Amino acid sequence: MKKFWLFGSGILLFGAVAVAVVLFVTGDSSILGTFAPGPDASPPTPAARLGPLGALPPAVPAPPQLPSPPQQYSPPPPTPPDGSWEAVPPVARAAALGPLGGAIGRGLNEIQPRLAACFDEEVQARHGRTRFTETQDYAPMPDHGTTVLMLQIETLSGGARIVDAPLEARGGASDGLVACAQGVLREQKFEVPGATPGARHRLLYSLLP
Repeated sequence: MKKFWLFGSGILLFGAVAVAVVLFVTGDSSILGTFAPGPDASPPTPAARLGPLGALPPAVPAPPQLPSPPQQYSPPPPTPPDGSWEAVPPVARAAALGPLGGAIGRGLNEIQPRLAACFDEEVQARHGRTRFTETQDYAPMPDHGTTVLMLQIETLSGGARIVDAPLEARGGASDGLVACAQGVLREQKFEVPGATPGARHRLLYSLLP
């Protein structure tokens, strides 16, 4: 134990001598701070310990919110001219025309055999070069595979007649089929008790065999 105490005392004495030599040579007493802090020294902050590389980066501002681009809308279709058939709103069922629709529906049933004959290939071939009419609406109905004609109906005194039946949706119909059906429908007249002349109606009509 005595040897250990003598050995420790020698180390402390050697350290004190080394410090005294350094002070004598350099004359800088700040070196003492490397061994022990002064009584008023405060512990270094984490940022001081980390140095410049340890400092937190500055906050990056969020990018400005750009306004949403305006939505693009298609312009509305132009208004049909007054007095044209396109200015007459169409109906999908004859029943929407009241008593007039009932009379037209019965008349169409009577001529159905003549319309069915238009589906014959030889009949279509005979009408293949006959010109047919088409609707002039700015927004025709979508073509879902069924041939649709637009019956243009004009009332008479005590009746009605089909002025024309232009094509609204072709479906799978040939030119000859359309031309044949229009020839059957055009100028067909129906008795409608109490009807007065001058009214116009449009009725969608599906062409079926």
